[in-house]
Amino acid sequence: MFAEPEPTPEAAAKGRDRFLREARASRPDRPRRGWRTARPLRRAALVGAMAVTLAAGIIVTQVSLGGSGTHTPGHLLAAPPADAKALLGLAARAAAGRPDIVPARGLYVHTKKLAQESLYTKDESGKTRYTKVLVNEERWEAADVGKPWLSRRQGLSAAGPAPRTYWDRGVEDIVSEPAGCPGQPSYARLGAWPTDPAQVRAKIVADTGEEPLRIWRSLQGLVRESVVRPSLGAALYQVAAGLNGIMLIPDALDAAGRPGLAVAMDEGDGTRSELIFDRQSYGYLGERTVNTRDRKVKASPGEYTARKGEAQGTAVLAVDLAPGLPEVSPKASRMKIPC
Repeated sequence: MFAEPEPTPEAAAKGRDRFLREARASRPDRPRRGWRTARPLRRAALVGAMAVTLAAGIIVTQVSLGGSGTHTPGHLLAAPPADAKALLGLAARAAAGRPDIVPARGLYVHTKKLAQESLYTKDESGKTRYTKVLVNEERWEAADVGKPWLSRRQGLSAAGPAPRTYWDRGVEDIVSEPAGCPGQPSYARLGAWPTDPAQVRAKIVADTGEEPLRIWRSLQGLVRESVVRPSLGAALYQVAAGLNGIMLIPDALDAAGRPGLAVAMDEGDGTRSELIFDRQSYGYLGERTVNTRDRKVKASPGEYTARKGEAQGTAVLAVDLAPGLPEVSPKASRMKIPC
């Protein structure tokens, strides 16, 4: 009866009405046909209507159990969070239900992301031109302090006039090595943080002061790193929920093109910064900065007019454990990290 395998609630309602009409057509005051003698087309219609009604029931059940699957339209039946505070509460609850990543000695924490970056070039007339570049980013950090870690980048695609040679330079590796003192990877540093929201807020305020925008910016960096420690992420979301100036963005896309809900704050310079969460699981997807108006951007070379609605950001794709560093590019850069 329907082209799509999983109908919308409206289509399911129509299917139910069709089913009821078919059922009433065989009421006792009319001559009744046996199932085996019914016309094939009519029987197919009844079977289709029953399947649609059952499918609608399954979708409703999934929503009532806490959300639908990736390929079902159950999210259409679930009410979105009323405001940014409500969304952060749901995100905190989701994060609290996930285990922290605690690597054993000898293992590496491997994080994979997609990043949108800006590239500015000049054309033959001397005009500054803007190109958005999509970059694959990976990072390997050792569980053992004092060992090197690896950052890897590679340009994947570009939307703009810049020649490919400007943004596609192959695999770019940076090996960071402790300079005669123990290293301190981000997950180890975050392991010392408390998970009580009041204590987390006090620790941030001690560094930033009480100004909401400064607290928000510190939270952004911590949320970005705490993908390896969801228990801390839960506390960070609760701290963010208490900030004045946060707003709900009902439609946001991360750097990987995944739709989500965002909590944002106006940066006061013609941009707003966002934390993006999955619409159904409320898990953290990534972050982005969006232009809220046309604005002049100082670039090298020249100056560029950033248009309203343009965005760039980072999407977290995976966090897992690796047995060691991958083979490093022969052209890798090496950095010494001071104590």
